[in-house]
Amino acid sequence: MKRLILTATLFLSALSGAAAAQQPVYVAAYDFPPFFSDTLETDVTTELVDLLNTSQSSYEFVIQAIPPNGRYQALSENGCCDVILFESPIWGWQERALDIASTLPLLKGRERLVTKKVAGRTQAFFDNLKGKTLGGVRGYHYLMAGEILDSAEVAERYDIYLADSRITNVRMLLGGRIDAAVLNDELLSALRNASVNYLDQLFVSEQIEYEYEMSVLIAPNKNISRDEMQRLLRDLARDGRLDTLFARFNLQRFQIYRR
Repeated sequence: MKRLILTATLFLSALSGAAAAQQPVYVAAYDFPPFFSDTLETDVTTELVDLLNTSQSSYEFVIQAIPPNGRYQALSENGCCDVILFESPIWGWQERALDIASTLPLLKGRERLVTKKVAGRTQAFFDNLKGKTLGGVRGYHYLMAGEILDSAEVAERYDIYLADSRITNVRMLLGGRIDAAVLNDELLSALRNASVNYLDQLFVSEQIEYEYEMSVLIAPNKNISRDEMQRLLRDLARDGRLDTLFARFNLQRFQIYRR
């Protein structure tokens, strides 16, 4: 009996030691559907973090929810987080004195104007936004008149209502509280799998306003290196799990990084 107790104790101790050996990696995540959202059934970041945690035992990835305009502080030297998934280096990072590293691009995204579907409404609706109220999200960046501006700068120049979520923008469109909103094609594509059918109620511009590439950004001198992060993504890509993840959200046509 003593031998059994000793064996069990050693086994549990070994398990505890293995768990303790995992290096925590804190993932900054802000509302950016379909990549992260608490208003959708699931999101790409949550599922990718699950894949990263089940595919290896060296790191434990932990999501830290932050506001969109808090992401620069989150990845600073004294910030709370180590990485941010599905982020573009051109979204305000150049203006910060942060030595941020980036993996190879994972997806290519794009944005366009969207309004509520109304009988007789044509593409000409999007030709002139004068007198129309736009919907945007605090902390986001937009391409306006050839310039990439943060939401605060856009609000100074345009009639725009800044919400906390793009899903809020969609609901405000359908409720008639705003006239148009800038939405990303990745969200429009992922909404085909959502339980609430928004797409049948939306009228989408044929004109692409803005294109960008998204990768994983890694803070310097934190809990994981750029090379290690790239290796983990490469392993998921090689066995097809990255492809399967993107397909679940109808994102195959945006995918850049493959096995």
